[in-house]
Amino acid sequence: MIVERFHPEARSAAHLFGELATGLVASGHQVSVLTRMPSEYVAPRRRGDREAGIPRRELLQRVEVIRVRGLSTLSRFGTVRAVGQALLGIQLAGAAMRWGRADVVLIYSPPLALGLTGWLYQRRMESAFVLNLHDLYPQTVVDLGLLTNRIAISLAEALERFVYASARKIIVPAPGSQRVLITRKRVPAHKVHYVPNWIDTEHVTLGPKENAFRRARGFSGRFIVSYAGVMGFAQDLTAVLDAARRLEAKSDILFVLAGDGVYQSRWRQLGRDLRNVCFLPMLPREEYFELLRASDICLVPLSQALLSPAIPGKVQSIMAVARPMIGIVNPASDAAEVIVKSESGLVVPPGDAASLAEAIGRLYSDPALCEAFGKNGRTYAAENYSLKKCLASYELILDEAVRAKRQAG
Repeated sequence: MIVERFHPEARSAAHLFGELATGLVASGHQVSVLTRMPSEYVAPRRRGDREAGIPRRELLQRVEVIRVRGLSTLSRFGTVRAVGQALLGIQLAGAAMRWGRADVVLIYSPPLALGLTGWLYQRRMESAFVLNLHDLYPQTVVDLGLLTNRIAISLAEALERFVYASARKIIVPAPGSQRVLITRKRVPAHKVHYVPNWIDTEHVTLGPKENAFRRARGFSGRFIVSYAGVMGFAQDLTAVLDAARRLEAKSDILFVLAGDGVYQSRWRQLGRDLRNVCFLPMLPREEYFELLRASDICLVPLSQALLSPAIPGKVQSIMAVARPMIGIVNPASDAAEVIVKSESGLVVPPGDAASLAEAIGRLYSDPALCEAFGKNGRTYAAENYSLKKCLASYELILDEAVRAKRQAG
């Protein structure tokens, strides 16, 4: 596996690939993960000496982890991020060649540049290359206004076509992405497989709202509306802060915003005068779930500009702890469809602070509806996002990729 984010980074990709790796090992496979040395999105308990305590090479639950030192990606400048990702791809390609030959290499994208790493490894080592395409690039950065140069967009689209053509199989976590690849990108249907992001409901258990997380921070008795995750280009918290301002008169409502990212300082600045908003740093995984359990409402915000399909991993996490959610997402998106279909929460359009404040007020006044949404979400997650079920799908796809490569010679 080659992935930009891995343990101990507090990112969904790191957690998902960690669970996938250990799951495959438990099924009898040999798994190695090549990744970058963490330099951001690391929970506070690792800060201060965060690189010194993270080895370049280690064995985690029988998964070999090899890390290379890369450049920080916490930059608003697209050229800086692109250069860093290209260099990371070269470093990981070199590490992969030194490691030796695997039957199959599984690449997580973004960054799309790692697709070249997969192609090169497949070519040199005669291995099968499988792409896990979490977000559609460059469409995502074009939607967000981060890539506007026509030449750069054309080059990125050429890279996209090359990577899709090179991969034996492509795995996507959103049905919309599967439709886009087949109908608009002309990728053969047999290559594209939908496997949702999973949540291990056997280990992510239910718990009381009045928990140790609340007590330690003096939140007991408050009605908590939370967002926990990346504060980056795709997450727009403007409406959240505007809604907090509209609800400031309700003194028992507290907005808890936990995370890190390129726009973290921007949101802190916008919310600096709000007494009902509390900012927290990126949380370790267990504390993250404790915050979700401590919440009365969990928020899933995406930028209004983001048109490409996406189902944030936090949707499954919120469902797993049986808490109601409000998706601040495009009503026509895959994320909105899942929330509505599962009857696990409400959906409001991005940028509409009035509708968000109204939705929060509705749930604030109706504990029974909150409980029903939470129970529905937990049931839906257990039935549709099982780790065991998704792991079996990955095994089947990886095996098909290896057999197809061998038959092709």
